Amino acid sequence: MAFSFNSMWNYRCPRCRHGSIFSKPFQLSKPLEMPKKCEYCGQVTTPEPGFYYGAMFLSYILSSWFVLIPTLVLVFYFKWSVGGAMAIAIALTAVTYLKFLRGSRSLWLHMMVKHDSKVEEEVSEKIEMRKNTAWKPNVNKQDVNG
Repeated sequence: MAFSFNSMWNYRCPRCRHGSIFSKPFQLSKPLEMPKKCEYCGQVTTPEPGFYYGAMFLSYILSSWFVLIPTLVLVFYFKWSVGGAMAIAIALTAVTYLKFLRGSRSLWLHMMVKHDSKVEEEVSEKIEMRKNTAWKPNVNKQDVNG
């Protein structure tokens, strides 16, 4: 399976489907901040300068249709005023802005980077091994006793 809508929607690495392609925790002042590479498989998140230029067009196209269709339905089918429909369009845009902004980048990266099932299996095994390994804190007795 080459494309996973689930990993695209949840902003996961397209190659291994485990690492996050956006920095965490989310900061409203830096909505597009991305790590340089995936924390699990090492996939570069910005392969070249201007890589996400096409994502800008995707965002514009998807968000325009997402707002245009309900607005036209409100005006022509439900006979709303243009002002009322525009208020709904502005509210829809404000609510979905960040999802479309980040989603278009995620979609663009998923369209350009091929999924590698072998890498996904290796990463899954490493994660499972970490879960099964008993973690012991690295504390010296001298540090605890003072």
